[in-house]
Amino acid sequence: MPELPEVETIKRSLEKSLLGKRIVGVQILLAKQFKGEKKQVLGKRVTAIKRRGKILIISLSGGKNLVIHFKLTGQLVWVPGKGRRVTLGHPIPFAGSELPAKTTHIIFDIDGGQLFFNDLRQFGWVKVIDENDLEKETDKLGVEPLTENFSHEYLKQAFSKTKKPIKLVLMDQEKIAGIGNIYANEALFEAGILPTRPAKELTEIQLKKLKDAVFKVLKEGLKYGGSSAADEAYIKPTGEAGEYQKHFRVYQRENQQCNKCGGKIKRINLGGRGTFFCPTCQR
Repeated sequence: MPELPEVETIKRSLEKSLLGKRIVGVQILLAKQFKGEKKQVLGKRVTAIKRRGKILIISLSGGKNLVIHFKLTGQLVWVPGKGRRVTLGHPIPFAGSELPAKTTHIIFDIDGGQLFFNDLRQFGWVKVIDENDLEKETDKLGVEPLTENFSHEYLKQAFSKTKKPIKLVLMDQEKIAGIGNIYANEALFEAGILPTRPAKELTEIQLKKLKDAVFKVLKEGLKYGGSSAADEAYIKPTGEAGEYQKHFRVYQRENQQCNKCGGKIKRINLGGRGTFFCPTCQR
């Protein structure tokens, strides 16, 4: 599932391509993935592109918003120009080298090009939401981890009353918005904290290390354009893969050598998700 760095990368890319452009057509190929009426967005211009946690928000003129959640395998691909079929210069995971593909479920015809929404697993969605109702869609989300609100004091308060493993708490979107499996694994290794440690047991020093580690790995993810790991469908809107997977510390590195101590990375299941850690470096 695309996490904060991936969705932020998508946002920044689309800002360069879509701002000020008008939606001139909408093709809905799978009805369950589009919530709303096409007429609500036709003729509207893109006025802003935002992100809240793992959710992308495309603001339109007239007070409408296209709110997009990628879930497990959602993709947005921007292709300049228009045609019944587009041949790309490279393959896209689960889509191939031509669009629309079998996994393409919504197509937005926009001034100067087309925006394709692909989704292999079909868990993602696109909703048309009025500006007045937008807060209802996002008000349950927790603090953004790249803002000043993500502080030592906030973490202390958020973790103080829960015995849940710290990794699961980091991934709780109602506490911290945008962190998923990849960046939780990476941040906990960077901070030297076992993913199974109860959140309320973290010391003051560990809280500070974790706050700094979360900031560091998310910034790295942004620097490298997100992660297109082996189990991901994530791509940039240009159709290219991210490169953060080349810099993983522990994620998907089971039985490989730890870059710090030389020991072996271990994998367990925690909350139904693969969890990777170094038993020597993390306590």
